[in-house]
Amino acid sequence: MNNNSKQPISVSFERVTPLLEQAAAAGIDIDELFNSLGLPDALNSHSTAVTISLADYYRIQNRLSILFGDETLHLSSRQLLPGSTDFVLQHVSECKNLFEVMQIVAKSYNLLHGGQFNAIIKRRSSIDYNIDDRQFPYADNLSMEYIFFSIECILIFLHCILMIISPTAKDAITSLHLRRLSPGGDCDHLGYWDAPIKFSAETYNVSFNRDIALTPITMPPAEALTSNAVYQKIVEVVAGRHAKYKNMQFISVLVRDALARGVVEQSDVAAQMGISVATLRRRLSDEGTGFRELRQAVLNESARRLLLCEKSVAEVSELLGFSEFRAFNRAFKGWNGVTPKAFIRNAKKP
Repeated sequence: MNNNSKQPISVSFERVTPLLEQAAAAGIDIDELFNSLGLPDALNSHSTAVTISLADYYRIQNRLSILFGDETLHLSSRQLLPGSTDFVLQHVSECKNLFEVMQIVAKSYNLLHGGQFNAIIKRRSSIDYNIDDRQFPYADNLSMEYIFFSIECILIFLHCILMIISPTAKDAITSLHLRRLSPGGDCDHLGYWDAPIKFSAETYNVSFNRDIALTPITMPPAEALTSNAVYQKIVEVVAGRHAKYKNMQFISVLVRDALARGVVEQSDVAAQMGISVATLRRRLSDEGTGFRELRQAVLNESARRLLLCEKSVAEVSELLGFSEFRAFNRAFKGWNGVTPKAFIRNAKKP
């Protein structure tokens, strides 16, 4: 399957529905989620006729992986804690080429998932990244279509991991094998790929040009190797192929996600984005906000969510890094007009 670079890459809003149902069950305010991501009001209708940019799908996915505290988004019965992808990327710094990077990525994810699901195969003309999910511990009650779509999105995620490490990965893919039977239905997301796709395969397989995969690379700085950087690359690549995609809150969204993942210093957030602190401040100002305001908003969202999950006030104070219990009480009351205990009491009222 080949795609035109100007072809819109959209998915039905129904693709998002399972994630939103999980979010609602976890007590996450969906309207607040949409608002924080700058998503259009039309999405709140949950209409089956609504489509969403694949870029926005990944932005929702990224935020919910943080809020769920599970980087698999409940796809696996074995939870991956936030920071798992960062853990994987921390181990590629000594790699000399993309082949070695793929080996480390496969080995690391096998360790995290507790099985030999990822394998790198060195062939005469290609280096293949193979995923055999036939024995993977999927969560209960997932449809095959949901699994197909989820793994196909993971393949895009893996490609973008390689692209943040080396731009040569962009044009390195020569073919893909997917397990879904055919490209029928809501499969516009497959327009991401510029390589031919074979369906009805036994396992997932992405073939990379052998010469490109073995060419020496220069590793980016460690601060650029983060899960936030991967999602940023996904949105950048997908949005570039979506003619109608506009995101005026892009920088503030990235900042919020970095803060939610525990990167709290402005200089560290700027470094992850590859920009100066002055540029970060200016672009946030252009969007009508600032780093301090975003940090307070993220802390408040996290505090409210943890309190609603029945964490004690003392636990929440410690988890959010407050120096003492009273400092958290003062901050929370300043944000919400009530103390944490009053907030919990009000939330329990029928």
